[in-house]
Amino acid sequence: MPPHSPYARKPGALTLDALERRFEQLAGDHPHLDVTRLKDALGLKSEYLAARMVAGLDTNGDGVVSRDEFLEGVRALVYGTDRDRLRFAFRLHDHDGDGFLSLDELERMIDIGLAEDSVEEHTTQSPEVLAAALLRAADRDGDGRVSFAELEQLVSARPELLREMARAEALWMAPNRDLLARLSAPSSAPEAVHPARRWLENHWRSVAFVGLCALVNVALFAKALLASPDAGHTERLMQLGRATGAAMSFDAGLLLVPVMRRLLTRVRASWLGRLLPVDEAVGFHKLLGHTLVALTLAHVAAFAITWHAGHPAGSLTQLFFGTQRGLTGTLLLAVFAVIWVAALRWIRRTQHFEIFYFTHLLYAPWMVLLIVHAPHVLAWLGLPLLGFGVERVLRLVRRARRSELLKLEPLRSRVTLLEIARPAGFTFSATDYVFVRIPAVAKHEWHPFTISSAPERDTLTLHVRTLGNWTAALRALADARQAERDDSALAVYVDGPYGSPSAHVFRSRFAVFIGAGIGVTPFASVLESLVSRAEGDERSALEKAHFFWLSQDLRSFEWFRDLLAEVERRDRRGLLALHLHMTAGRTGATAFGLELARELAHSHGHGDLATGLHAKTQMSAPDWRAELRAIQRAHAPHEVDVYFCGPHGLGVKLRRLCAELKLSFREEQF
Repeated sequence: MPPHSPYARKPGALTLDALERRFEQLAGDHPHLDVTRLKDALGLKSEYLAARMVAGLDTNGDGVVSRDEFLEGVRALVYGTDRDRLRFAFRLHDHDGDGFLSLDELERMIDIGLAEDSVEEHTTQSPEVLAAALLRAADRDGDGRVSFAELEQLVSARPELLREMARAEALWMAPNRDLLARLSAPSSAPEAVHPARRWLENHWRSVAFVGLCALVNVALFAKALLASPDAGHTERLMQLGRATGAAMSFDAGLLLVPVMRRLLTRVRASWLGRLLPVDEAVGFHKLLGHTLVALTLAHVAAFAITWHAGHPAGSLTQLFFGTQRGLTGTLLLAVFAVIWVAALRWIRRTQHFEIFYFTHLLYAPWMVLLIVHAPHVLAWLGLPLLGFGVERVLRLVRRARRSELLKLEPLRSRVTLLEIARPAGFTFSATDYVFVRIPAVAKHEWHPFTISSAPERDTLTLHVRTLGNWTAALRALADARQAERDDSALAVYVDGPYGSPSAHVFRSRFAVFIGAGIGVTPFASVLESLVSRAEGDERSALEKAHFFWLSQDLRSFEWFRDLLAEVERRDRRGLLALHLHMTAGRTGATAFGLELARELAHSHGHGDLATGLHAKTQMSAPDWRAELRAIQRAHAPHEVDVYFCGPHGLGVKLRRLCAELKLSFREEQF
């Protein structure tokens, strides 16, 4: 780096080796960055925009960006002053280099910015209209062009644009976790709390319940293991097998409880829902499954070693297939192995969901084999099995009710809309989910989906993302019916409703809803229901809701754009704050003119250029730490609850951050 650089020794600045690694990543084996390499590396659509970026970073005018020029330019953008960043953006927009921005230059960069984000032109907010509005706002002396001083004066009232530019440049030019953490650092340091303590404060119910179950396991194991304290070595191994069997009997009975959906829905709605970790039922079911696998392997190993020691002339084949208990144990092991492997995440979350679904139906023969293998298991299994049986009977009775699929519409981003006639007597709450079976798609398969319509509506709507074979067949049917203009009603069977972790939303006083992609569906129901309750003067504890919707492209926002527009219109009490983020959108210096024009249009009451809504769409991912801290401070000292539905990776990240900030966190999952 040149020794005169004002950023060379700046405290806390991005380390030189991090920037050099980024340059090597962009340039590859080449000593410099040219227009083509920069365009491909940054995913730009416009070669002209890439050329402007090269021109902005190229200080010696040779048409390429060297290592030193890259290091100097990026550090100026990320750690420089607001004036440094604005000067860089000005140079990008000043195509002829005369020191002024003309109407044509502004219009061209705004047009390129719209194309980069795939935003369709609006007749009322076309590039021509936006550029003219920006010129009128900035041109103080009326000479028909914008000087740097005039642009600086206009931007001085909007410092958040320059701060967002710094973060945007850091994200694509010099991605570094430490950098982003510093850019997002609060003005005052947070209270120092050990991470383990934060985690425990948010998960004490789960810890207490799992701990209690673990104590029961240990007690049963120890009782069986210590039954004969004077036993020999072989007898000890036999006792070990019996001890693992005792723990397995308890866990097998407990395994059924988390899948009793009707029971959990009732528990969640009662006072017990505040004490028991009902929202973690799926996770607890998985934990029990893994525990049973470990205990089963130990159980088999103990008896196999005991058999070999007591029957040295015999073979293990005789143990596994020569006796009734051995044969049933072998079958149990085989069936359980199939169920466990097919339930692993890499199978369940792919297009092979049907493998998971159908292999899980093997629970019935597994239960029968377990009772035949060890009849004493009924001491622990009997009551849960009875309850599970009642649930299954109720489910079969409810599932026999036929309804009609009134609308089957293919939406963008591989999402299919289902509108179902509400069955007689069907009542549900916002965020509830149902299982549906559509014989025209598959005669016997049931699949769970969150209800996206509010309880106040006469119909049920579901938004289904195309992921597995069943959803792909549903999408194909929707496409075919649309092509043939077939709007005849289809038979559909509905099982439910069932409560979800987000059923607590109306108990919260202040809430944050985060939906990513199709994860917006439970919150669509909540937003509509919240406004409907307020209009009907129905009392609700929820005073303010902050709704974040993240999507990679603008097409996905079309799913609920009409609903959000209606919610904005009807929300006269200011209950909702909408935050829409197009995560693949481009911000920063390259789109500065467009962002400034959008900001001016929004401040004058125009709808958002991207969605038409009053809420402005941010062309970047949220700075979660800054966003959640701001909401937390706004509602202090009251508690803020965070509800999330979306990709697993983002859920993990948000869960950790909420634990750090002492915010309660609930994640929607099936």
